[in-house]
Amino acid sequence: MKKKKIHNLDSLEAEIDRLKSDARNIEDTLDKNLDYLQDNYWTMTMNSLFCKDDHKKNGESSFWKSFFRHETVNTTINTIAGNIADKASEGLHNWMNNFFGNKRH
Repeated sequence: MKKKKIHNLDSLEAEIDRLKSDARNIEDTLDKNLDYLQDNYWTMTMNSLFCKDDHKKNGESSFWKSFFRHETVNTTINTIAGNIADKASEGLHNWMNNFFGNKRH
């Protein structure tokens, strides 16, 4: 950003005009950037979440890699997997009792 020393009314008016021109240029740039964002929002979001091919490392996206490294996520997944294994074991046990006629638990 340029700062000019103001010595008289003419230099003040010239500086005001320069600043107005800079403001219009910045506004145009912001309008173009906003239009680009609006046109490409979903693509950019998907690329951020699921990582485009050029951002993948070893076949893993950084989103999922960091997601599964989170301790709370791992605890939740382990709890769910444990519950599923318990229910499957219980169901298999009940099926075996019905199939073989055993009534012991």
